[in-house]
Formats: sequence, structure tokens, C-alpha cells
Amino acid sequence: MQLMQQEQLLQQSQTAFDAYYDALGASLVNFVERLGIQPAHEVLTNAAEYLPYIDAAMRTIVIRDESWQWVKTMLGYFIGEYFVQGHAGCWYVETRAESPHFCRTMVGGFEHGLPLDAAIDPEQLALDFLAQAVPRELAKLIEVTQARLC
Repeated sequence: MQLMQQEQLLQQSQTAFDAYYDALGASLVNFVERLGIQPAHEVLTNAAEYLPYIDAAMRTIVIRDESWQWVKTMLGYFIGEYFVQGHAGCWYVETRAESPHFCRTMVGGFEHGLPLDAAIDPEQLALDFLAQAVPRELAKLIEVTQARLC
């Protein structure tokens, strides 16, 4: 890929990331509310406490239409926030062209509990989760991901 193409792709990814990140808080709260979990807004500060409830809600859900894209995004938000909050990490766009995650929205920069260079692609994890046969376990996916990062 030429440098000009890389820079253009990166700029597009950063613009998309800004919109994605701006929507994160309100969208995640809305998702938790739609699952019937209250108080929904506390997911933004205590994601780990919501894992058992979101796990239970997602365990047997069957998505037959285009709403899977929305659910994938919402689960990506939740998985990302789970790791950001639990390990003092941050959301970012991968800018290294040599990375297999180039231009992807990632979570990393963890300050405690995980290696400094550890990173996850929350939307890919959400997609992997939704591709599993039911019943699927979100808590297990998070546990395996955490173990893989250490």
C-alpha cells in the first residue's frame, strides 16, 4: 500500500473513530436499557458489574436481520469499556501500517494488570462472539481474551 493511500485510509479511519467514540456513551447506555438492565448509566463506570447481566441477555439471542450490525457495535462498545475500565486503558485507532489491525478501532494502553503492548479489537471480538453457536458465553470470551493478553 502506498504511503498516500495509507495516510488517506488513516484519515478516514480517524474521522470514523471520532463519530464512533462520540456515540459510545449514549449508545451503550441505550443498549443496556433496551436489555432491561437498570441503572443503565452506571455501565459507563462499572462495566464489570454488568457483565453477568449482558452475558445472560446475549447467551441465546438469535439475530435474524440487519440488527446484528448494531448488536455487534454495542457489544464492541461494552467489551472495549470492560477492558478500558478494568485496566485503565484507552480507545484509539491503530496507526502503525505494519500492524494487522491498521486503521482499526482498538483498546489498549493499559496501565495496570495487562502488558503495556497488549491490545484488543473490541468489534472483532463482538463479531467472533456473535458467530458462536447458542448458548454462547460473553463472560467466557472476556476471560479467554484476558488470559491471552497476559
